[in-house]
Amino acid sequence: MSAGQTIGERRPSPAKPFLKWAGGKGQALVELRKFIPELDGNHTYFEPFLGGGAVFFGLGPRTAILADLNRALVFTYQVVKDNVEPLIEALGTMGPPATEKEYYTARAKFNRLIARVSTLDKRQLVTFAALFIWLNHLCFNGLYRVNKKGGFNVPYGYYQNPGIYNADVLRASSSALKGSVIMTADYESALSTAQEGDLAYLDPPYDPVSETAKFTGYTSSGFGAEEQKRLAGVVRELVSRRCRVVLSNSPSDRIIDLYRGYRIERIKVPRAINCVGTRRSAVEELVIIA
Repeated sequence: MSAGQTIGERRPSPAKPFLKWAGGKGQALVELRKFIPELDGNHTYFEPFLGGGAVFFGLGPRTAILADLNRALVFTYQVVKDNVEPLIEALGTMGPPATEKEYYTARAKFNRLIARVSTLDKRQLVTFAALFIWLNHLCFNGLYRVNKKGGFNVPYGYYQNPGIYNADVLRASSSALKGSVIMTADYESALSTAQEGDLAYLDPPYDPVSETAKFTGYTSSGFGAEEQKRLAGVVRELVSRRCRVVLSNSPSDRIIDLYRGYRIERIKVPRAINCVGTRRSAVEELVIIA
């Protein structure tokens, strides 16, 4: 496969991430495409650590199974897929907050809704998704972090002119998601139906290369050494079923050891999340191809 080949059936649309996301692959996509095999319309694309969805949107597979353990994220994707026009209308009524207090009032409302998100009706889900997108673009560094109770707890970001949403991008993203099943699920469960020839892209929370590098707060459960080991076992199972797997992770000794025997490439990716802007330099990541 040449560097220019990617998943087949790509849509000629401006679909791209509509959320800011720590660890998002938007800036790594050009490099990642060098290692992602072609997939025809007879096979399914799996992405069980969906996050901002940069790889999915960039590749545009015809059919996909998309999953994440972050319920707020998954419900928001489902609203974008199925109810994008009411969502755009709701976002159109929400400008940047006039005060810091307004941000925290909206965050509290969001947390009340997430506590019962599975019981919300269609109108309430649109409100919930609009709040999610609004908070995502106004919170500090675009992080999504939760406390042990599952409450979103990222502080206000103090941006001068934040862009909240782009209607054209949301519509294109909605179109790109039409052939996808989107679920709240553990990665092993989401990958359970993968068959020979299917392609899985895995972008788990990275194994920390140091104690200060640790960030796994997307859900309250975290993602530690045992989860990294379990994921490597799932990769071996996928390979035994003749699925194709591409995985991103940090260049830690643990990851290199877990995937020894597979093809391992190193790429440089701009660091998107750091509290000090001058430290957002390129960092090395691993791409494992199995």
